Amino acid sequence: MPFTRRAALALAATPLAASLATPGLAQSGGDFPNRPLRMVIPFPPGGGSDILGRLLAQRIGDVIGQPVVLENRSGAGGNIGTDAVAKAPPDGYTLVTVFNTIVVNQFIFRSMPFDLKRDLAPVARVALAPTVIAGGPKLKARDLAEVVAITRTSPGLLNHGTPGLGTITHVSAELMDSMSGGKLTHVHYRGTGPAVTACVAGEVELVSAPWSAVEQLVKGGQLRALGNLAAQDSPLMPGVPTVAEAANLPGYAVDNWGAVLAPAGIPPAILARIAEAVRMAVDTPEGKAAMAARGIESAWADGGTLARIIEEEGVRWEPVIRRADIRVE
Repeated sequence: MPFTRRAALALAATPLAASLATPGLAQSGGDFPNRPLRMVIPFPPGGGSDILGRLLAQRIGDVIGQPVVLENRSGAGGNIGTDAVAKAPPDGYTLVTVFNTIVVNQFIFRSMPFDLKRDLAPVARVALAPTVIAGGPKLKARDLAEVVAITRTSPGLLNHGTPGLGTITHVSAELMDSMSGGKLTHVHYRGTGPAVTACVAGEVELVSAPWSAVEQLVKGGQLRALGNLAAQDSPLMPGVPTVAEAANLPGYAVDNWGAVLAPAGIPPAILARIAEAVRMAVDTPEGKAAMAARGIESAWADGGTLARIIEEEGVRWEPVIRRADIRVE
């Protein structure tokens, strides 16, 4: 889920003030950390996980007083890098930045190299990436309500670009189909950038993408923002209605969230130390401003809440994926 070049250029965040390092943080977890940490980013450079991971690494390092070294380890929809973390020693020195595609993966891949709930410890949810369904120059419908009407009367007529089979923006459009009783034809590209470019070029009528990937195109008139996938309005894209409102689909809501996970089995004191460092990195005025500059909303939630979110989203997405028969070999 790529962000804009403007966002990428903003990666140099202001270091956290030394006052953030509280005595409680310094004492928890014994002498942890006494060496650099590793933050695995399970996607290529330039995407949403990469930009979020780099920001987190810098700010967490400022809090704990040790460097956090980045490692992009992409492949299999994020499974390869995440698996490396699941199999890492549970000592607190290896973390992974994920988006909620990780929940979807367990239902679309015929075999998974790890068990999301058994092999990984939820540290914290940290972010929401506002995501929009947009129309390109080929789309004749005036708004999302008309789009839904077309998908009902002429199933498959409209083409929707996705960044890949089984991605969160793909399944979010499948959810809209399921709730509306309509049918889009989903065209899969190799990443958000190519999908957005295809929509601007008129290859497809619609595309779903993070706001940061389409903001300048919407402002320039090449794309029209039709609906915000989340349940609530986003301060980063004022004036864009929710899909639930624009398409008259009460209950439709897809939060595109980012989180930090660690190997299961970390000693509780060290896990608490990491979780507090993550909170201090993102749930402060400075952290929120740094994230907003990259097109991300700060949305910290503790590990217990993240575990519940993962469980609830699994229950929600599994029937959508089964109904649409989405499979990755």
